[in-house]
Amino acid sequence: MINAETHFDTIAREYDYWKNKNAYYYRNLIALYRSLIPMGSSVLEIGCGTGDILTKLGVREGKGIDVSHEMIEIARKKHADKKEVTFAREDIHDSNTTYQMEYIFLADVLEHVHDVPRFLSQLARRISPRTKVIVSLANPIWEPLLMLTEKLGMKMPEGPHHRHPIPELEILFVQAGLKIEKKGFRLLIPKDMPGADWVNARFYHNPLLARFGFTVYWILGR
Repeated sequence: MINAETHFDTIAREYDYWKNKNAYYYRNLIALYRSLIPMGSSVLEIGCGTGDILTKLGVREGKGIDVSHEMIEIARKKHADKKEVTFAREDIHDSNTTYQMEYIFLADVLEHVHDVPRFLSQLARRISPRTKVIVSLANPIWEPLLMLTEKLGMKMPEGPHHRHPIPELEILFVQAGLKIEKKGFRLLIPKDMPGADWVNARFYHNPLLARFGFTVYWILGR
C-alpha cells in the first residue's frame, strides 16, 4: 500500500481541481480558521497542500510544511507574492525543531498520519507553552458517504487514511499531553445548495444537531 507522501505527490497536480470542485466546503473551512486565528498572528500549517488556507489568514508570519515535495513546489510558485509566508517539505518526525508559532493548525491531515499517538506526542513536546494547536477533520460518521462520493468521482481521492472515532481521538490528545480547550462542529450541509448557508450558520448551536456536523475541530494547548 502506498504511503501518504507518495499519494499526495501523485495527486498534487489535481489537488486544486478537486478543491475547486468542492469550493463550498473549502470556502467554509477557510472561514472557520479565520474565526479561530486572529489576523496578524504567527502561524504554522502542518500538511499545507498547495497553501490556500494559510495564505488567506492574514498572518504576520506563516510557514507551511508538507510531506509532499510536489505540493510544496506548487505552493511556492502559486503564492510567490506572499512574502510573509514560506513553504518547506518537512515531516515533523525527521527533525527536533521547536515550533514557536502562536498557532499551529492541521486541516484534514490527522487521518493521513500513520502513527497518530506518536505524531501527537512529538508535536506536544515540540510546541511552545503559548502555542495553540487547532485540528480539524471530517466527522468520522460521514465516512461511508465520503467513500461513496469518491467512487462516484465527486471528491478528491483520500489515499491511505484512518478516521479515529472522536472519543478515541480525544483520548489520544490527552495522552499526548495536549489539553482540549475548545471543541466544535461546522457544516451540516457541506455542499452549496439552497438554504445551506442559513442552516450551517445555526445548526451547531443546537447540541442535538451539532454532533452531525461534517467538520469537527479542536483547539488544543499544553
